[in-house]
Amino acid sequence: MAEIESCPNDVLQRLRPEIVLLNFAANRLARQPQSHGRLADDIWLDRTQGNPSSEEVARFEAAHEARRAAWMADPAFVTAVRRLQGAGVDWAFGHESDVSGEFSLLRLRIAADDLGALEALAAEDAGYATPQARASAAERFHIFMLRNYHPDWRRNRELYADVGGSPYAAPATWSRET
Repeated sequence: MAEIESCPNDVLQRLRPEIVLLNFAANRLARQPQSHGRLADDIWLDRTQGNPSSEEVARFEAAHEARRAAWMADPAFVTAVRRLQGAGVDWAFGHESDVSGEFSLLRLRIAADDLGALEALAAEDAGYATPQARASAAERFHIFMLRNYHPDWRRNRELYADVGGSPYAAPATWSRET
């Protein structure tokens, strides 16, 4: 088993407030089945194939625990999840299994009707300092979500003007048609 290093950059990117906000908002628009009024976003970390042997499951679980310990000692990971916690996002390491194998994940959860603090954190990170700038960004984000993630997105593209990409993301990351 390879030694687990600090939290990889791709996971740290998924823990940025604007990415977490986008995923939760998309889940809410898609009417994700909710458990007690909460939204979940899973970051899949590792998996086995098929029906693993008990030895393979033991190795998988040991790697999961090693990852958890290494990441909990990683200042970048701890800072990222603490910032999210401050905005109302709960998180936990977990694993699941089904007929296709065992899965290791990092699960993020938030109250379905409480994305405001997370959006405020994303606005802060994006440099929106005034209440007017934050309100404008929130309106553009709402339109962006309706045009791209709502089940009736085609109709919404006729109703709402293109606002570019998410106002909380760098414009260089925006796709051409949003």
